[in-house]
Amino acid sequence: MKDRADLSRALIAKAIHDLEIARIGLSHEAPLDTIAFHIQQCAEKVLKAFLAFKEVEFPRTHDLKVLLDLAIQQAPQLELFREPLLAMSSYAVEMRYDVDFYPGVEEITSGLEHIQNLLKFIQSLIPTLSK
Repeated sequence: MKDRADLSRALIAKAIHDLEIARIGLSHEAPLDTIAFHIQQCAEKVLKAFLAFKEVEFPRTHDLKVLLDLAIQQAPQLELFREPLLAMSSYAVEMRYDVDFYPGVEEITSGLEHIQNLLKFIQSLIPTLSK
């Protein structure tokens, strides 16, 4: 099994892939629900990368609130991301089954900005990512 640094790096790499797909999707007018899904996936993987690095057991869940609550115990500054992350939580599951829920371009653009800031912040907390 990978050590915590390896797992953190792998999760960050996958999060960056989700972020890049979301950016490409937005610039090529892809379906917004698909872009939103990748934004949520990026947030989920970033939080899990941080928790793995801190050796915090985390559940197999898409629930960003659960993951954020665990992460805040290790880095209280993450509380600043609560509102935008909770807004993204429904992108993973609810949106796939609710035909009435569909984010707009403005919401997607805002989500991308927030997730980029979260990624940068988490990367600053995991010093081994530069290796």
